Amino acid sequence: MSSQRSSTDIPLSEDLFSPPVFFRNGHVQTLAGMYVYSPWAGRERSSFGVSLSGEVLLSDDDRLVYQDDRPKNWQSGDRVALLLHGLGGSHASHYMSRIARLLNQHNVRAFRLDWRGCGAGVTLARYPYHSGRSSDLAATLAEIQARCPGSPITVIGFSLGGNVTLKLLGETQNSLGSFAAIDRAVAVCPPIDLNMTVTSLGKGWSQLYDRYFCKACTRDVRNRQRQRPDAIIPDGWFSRLPRTLYEFDETFTAPVSGFESAAEYYARSSANQFLAAITVPTLVIAAQDDPLIPFAQFKAADYSAATKLLAPQHGGHLGFCTPRGLGWLDRQILNWTLGPHCPGR
Repeated sequence: MSSQRSSTDIPLSEDLFSPPVFFRNGHVQTLAGMYVYSPWAGRERSSFGVSLSGEVLLSDDDRLVYQDDRPKNWQSGDRVALLLHGLGGSHASHYMSRIARLLNQHNVRAFRLDWRGCGAGVTLARYPYHSGRSSDLAATLAEIQARCPGSPITVIGFSLGGNVTLKLLGETQNSLGSFAAIDRAVAVCPPIDLNMTVTSLGKGWSQLYDRYFCKACTRDVRNRQRQRPDAIIPDGWFSRLPRTLYEFDETFTAPVSGFESAAEYYARSSANQFLAAITVPTLVIAAQDDPLIPFAQFKAADYSAATKLLAPQHGGHLGFCTPRGLGWLDRQILNWTLGPHCPGR
């Protein structure tokens, strides 16, 4: 096991994000990333190489689907990256498309995964995705290793996808031989303490995000019911719809996914308990003004020597915008993916 370090021992990058004063607000950053700059992500589709799709068969017969963006000059043995979206997202989310396109421009083959029931995979799964499904990530990595033998793999997880990434890397530290191709990882704004995150969403202005995501999750369940009539949904669930994410997890996520309660789901699925065991060089990016994920959870965590925490004061949740647009986050991800990083060695 890697030696442990507290958050105060983790070196921060010298290339910290520094937006203009009027952009130094977590809500502004978050909303700008969601609504102002996200339309840009759908442009310049021609900059992708060859785009294909594939499926991953899971042990319970559910299936996942992924988008495979392969640069035209990519050859066997060249680097690949697996991108994982957050709550309510898909392979087509603006940050997924943007980073995949950037990686393609640097000859990195990008796989953009749709979690269970998301995006192009809405009809392929009876069970829902959630923050603890590291076994689904493991199955996907096995598929990618088989498809791209000899290629080093970077795993890049956003928000919920970042938590799943960190959970897998920590809980499998004694059996990472199965995923020897993974040589680095990035987790962007991951909710590593799910209980603290959901509790915080019930307070102040953050309640607006709570309601937004709760409604989005409820719409997803209803859509899955229409698209996949045999989808697992608790009896009578639609008769009293949840009003918060906690209620959603208590009445839907937990019972459908085999947890006794939301509290058990959060306790077993939070990545903070696995961070100290991570041996793969891993970059965690978390803005201190993220209105969805309290930074206190990163201060309280213990990290392995293989982990680097990059925590600028500003950036919001998946924002990191300036009036000129996006770029800082993209640069951090690209540099970590291509550079010879290995903290603590």
